[in-house]
Amino acid sequence: MEIEIQGIPQSLRPSYQARIKASKADLTRYKKLSKDVHAQLSRAELLARPGAGMGGGDATSDEPYGASSDRTRLLAGTALLEDGSRRLLDSQRIALETEEQGADILRSLRGQREQIQNARDT
Repeated sequence: MEIEIQGIPQSLRPSYQARIKASKADLTRYKKLSKDVHAQLSRAELLARPGAGMGGGDATSDEPYGASSDRTRLLAGTALLEDGSRRLLDSQRIALETEEQGADILRSLRGQREQIQNARDT
């Protein structure tokens, strides 16, 4: 919209620029409001318990993990933890490989430096 304003006559620009500025402020405000509401909903979902018991279901339930939603959340959390652990191990492996390659490069550069110094001395 700002680019389109450049094609508008000078006499009309200030009113449109003010509208754009107000619209940008509204957009920023609504984005913040949306983020806040999303955070509140996420927090409410985390803190909400479907039942009064530890498993979230009634005490006579035959399910070993309480309500299936609790089991699903537990499995999702476990999967997330395993994925994070796998990524951490991959990152550690890559860091070690990078360190090894850096050491090889430094050794190569040291050898080249010695060759250059020997060539100068002769």
